[in-house]
Amino acid sequence: MAVQELRSSERILQSALDLFCNKGYEATSVREICAAAGITKPTLYHFYKSKDGVYRALVDGALQEFRRTLVAELEAPGTTADVLERVARLYFAQARGHRQLMRFIFALIHNPPATAPPTDFIEFYEELVGRIAARVEEGVASGELAAGPMDLRMLVFMGSLGEALCGYVLTGRPELAPSLADALVETILGSWYPR
Repeated sequence: MAVQELRSSERILQSALDLFCNKGYEATSVREICAAAGITKPTLYHFYKSKDGVYRALVDGALQEFRRTLVAELEAPGTTADVLERVARLYFAQARGHRQLMRFIFALIHNPPATAPPTDFIEFYEELVGRIAARVEEGVASGELAAGPMDLRMLVFMGSLGEALCGYVLTGRPELAPSLADALVETILGSWYPR
């Protein structure tokens, strides 16, 4: 969808994201965001109060929405395999639907600019991994999965998702299809089932 076709609030976010990705957060001015979005400064201030507010809506908003959706997937009924497939599919769907935002967030994680608003990516990540690990532990407790070192299991599971996401964000490959999510989970769980 073209930036012009979006509502003002969405145009601001999309224009800011384009600029943040191309110039960096620090080098992007409110004036440039407004010009790119075809709006006035008062309009930006009405919706987001400041450039910091635009950043918060983009980054923190995306993280909060992802957390909410992930928690719902983890709490929905199903086997551990079902749940992990839904989690992997969610990761892949988010990357497919928000590739540019993912690229920006990865840049913030790996090279945080000194003047960008702070976002606690470590706390966010550790919370999500903890929730996923707790769901896997439920599978162990029920006998669905064999006991095993949870830190290694999370490294394998999250590492597989992370590698697929990085490849997609950088090169567009692999194609993050639901079938790939399911195949990754099936491959990983093959060694976690009781023998």
